[in-house]
Amino acid sequence: MKSFGLFLSFMFSFCALWAQKKMLPDDSLQFIYRNIGRYSITQSEPYFDVSSFKRYRPLPNEISAFARSGNNGLPSHSYRFSGQYWNSNSMLGGFQPLLFSKDSLRFYTSSRPFTQLSYFNGSKGEQQFSIFHTQNLGEGMNLAFNYRRITSEGFYIRQLTTHAQFNATIKLKSRDQRFNTDLYYLINSIENQENGGVVITDNESETDNTVLLAINLRNAQNQSKSQDWGAKSTYDLMYTNDSTKEPLLSVSHEFNWLKVSRKYFDNLIESPDFYETSIFDEMNSNDTSFAQTISNEVFANFWGDKIQLGARNEQLQWFQNYLIQEQTSSNFLLAKANIIAAGVHFATSFEKGISGFHKNELDWKLSAALNDSMSFQPKLYSRISRKQSDYLFTNQRANRNYFNANLNTSNQVQIGGVMRQEKYRFTVDVNYRLLTDYVYLDSMQDPQQDGDQISILQINLKNNFIFFKNFRWNNHLQFQVISKTEVLPLPAFSSFHSLFYDNDFFTNSLKFQLGADVAFIGDYGGYAYSPSLAQFYLRNENAAALGNIIQLDLFLNLRINKAARIFAKLENITGKQFSEESYRIKNYPVPGRVLKLGLSWRMLN
Repeated sequence: MKSFGLFLSFMFSFCALWAQKKMLPDDSLQFIYRNIGRYSITQSEPYFDVSSFKRYRPLPNEISAFARSGNNGLPSHSYRFSGQYWNSNSMLGGFQPLLFSKDSLRFYTSSRPFTQLSYFNGSKGEQQFSIFHTQNLGEGMNLAFNYRRITSEGFYIRQLTTHAQFNATIKLKSRDQRFNTDLYYLINSIENQENGGVVITDNESETDNTVLLAINLRNAQNQSKSQDWGAKSTYDLMYTNDSTKEPLLSVSHEFNWLKVSRKYFDNLIESPDFYETSIFDEMNSNDTSFAQTISNEVFANFWGDKIQLGARNEQLQWFQNYLIQEQTSSNFLLAKANIIAAGVHFATSFEKGISGFHKNELDWKLSAALNDSMSFQPKLYSRISRKQSDYLFTNQRANRNYFNANLNTSNQVQIGGVMRQEKYRFTVDVNYRLLTDYVYLDSMQDPQQDGDQISILQINLKNNFIFFKNFRWNNHLQFQVISKTEVLPLPAFSSFHSLFYDNDFFTNSLKFQLGADVAFIGDYGGYAYSPSLAQFYLRNENAAALGNIIQLDLFLNLRINKAARIFAKLENITGKQFSEESYRIKNYPVPGRVLKLGLSWRMLN
C-alpha cells in the first residue's frame, strides 16, 4: 500500500507539472460562501492551503488536541470544555466530531466550476477519500456537494472502521433578487467494530504483535446513521431603496428534518465480562435506538436582518427496542439583532422554550466587536444557557444499560473576550464559565447531575512568527482551570506548535514546506468509553492519571502550482507501537510511528 501511495505521488507530480501549460495566465478562482442564512464571507482560493492539508483528520478544530481512541474514524472528544448542548445527534456520542452537520454546510457562489479530489493513505489499510465540487448553474443558482469515505483496519484487532458521508447544498436566488432559498441534504453512515479497549498485562513487551493483545469485546459493533435535510427561504417584501435592493422588511421560513439511528450488537458468550450485567438476553445484545426531530421556524426580518423576530416548533420522537416510544413537541420564541453603532458591531440572539419537552430551555448570546478596520480587533461576548439533556442520554431500555433519570436543565453562564492583532499574528481569548446542574455519566455508566457550582477559566493563545524570511513558527496554547475535575477530568494545559521552512521555487510553481509539529497534553483524569452507549463516562477515582504526552510529527508539504497538493507525514515518531503511556482514553492505545501520505488534485472548467 505504501508503494502504491508513492507511485500515486509521483504520477500526481508529473501530471501537475505537465498541466501548467494548460493553465490560464490569469488563473483566478474565488469563492463566496456562507453558512445557512443571509450573511456572506468572501474567501479567496480556500482549497489551496498546504499547511492545513496535512491535518487530515475530520475534526472540528484540526489544531486543538483531541483525545482519540486509536486510528482515524474512531470515537474522540475535545480536551477543551465547550458547554452542554444536545440534539438528536447526541445519541452518537463519541462519533459526533466526525459528522457532517447542518451548521458546517457552506452555500457557495463560485467564479468557475471547481472540483477537488483528495486521498490519504496510512498503515493498516487506513484510507480516506473525498471529492468536493461546486459550480454556478445560471446567474442565481449554485450547486455544491462533498463526499467522504473513511476506512481503516486498525492497529488492534476488531477496530475495522467504514464510514461514508455525503452532503449537498443548493443556493437559489430569483432574478428580481427578492426571493432566495438554501436547500441542503446530508447523510453520515458510521460503521465500526468495537473491541472495548485492549488489555495490556505486565508480561507484555514492546516486541509483541498488537493483534495478539487481549481485548474486552470480541464480537461487538456499532452501526449508526444520521440524515438531515431541509430548506431555508427568504422573501423581501419592502426595500429601503429600490436601486440598492437593501431589504426593509422580509419574511423567512426554515424547515428541518433530522433523523438519527444506531444499532449495537454484542455476542456475550465470546466476550469477557466487560459490562456489569445483561438485562434481557444472556447470549446477545442487539439494541436499536432511534431519534427524530422535525422543526419549522419563521422570522420577520427588519432593515436587512438587523432585527429579527420569530418562533419555532419542534416535533420530537424517541424509540428504543419497543420499550421506549416517546413523542412530544416543543415551541420556542426567537429574536436576533445585528447592529453597528459608533464603530461597534453588536450582535445578540435570544431563544426561549415556552412549551413541551424544551419548555425550560433558554439560550441568550451577546457580543460587541470593534470595527475590523482597526489594527487590533477586540471583542467581548457572553452567553446564558439552560439546556435539557437529550432523552436517550438519560433514559435507556437496552440489554447492557437500563436506567431512567429525571434531571433538571444543565445551566451555564459565560463571559469572555477576544483580541486579535493582525500585524503580529496574535490572538488571545479569555473566558470564564459557571456551571450548575452539570450532567454526566458516572463510573457505572449511569446519568448523574452535579448539584455544586463548577467554575472554569479558559485562556487560549495563538501566535504565528515569521523569521529569517522563510521560517514559520505557529503556536497554539490552551490553559484551563476547572474547580471540580472529579466530574470534568480534562487537562489544565495543552499546546500545539509547528516549526517549518516555507518557500516557493520555479517561479512560484512549487510551494515547499518542510518541518515538524509538536503537540503536548498535560496530565488529566480522563474518560472511559462505553461501546453500548457510544458515550464517554468517568473512570474510577483511584485510576492512574492519563496525559503528559508529547507527540512529534515530521512532514513535507508540496503544492505544484495550484493544481496538486502532496504531503508526506511521519506521525508520532517517538511513540511506541502499543503502550499504556499513549492512552488518551482508558484502555485505548494510540498507534505509534506511522507514515501518512496525502494527495489532492483540483480541476477547473
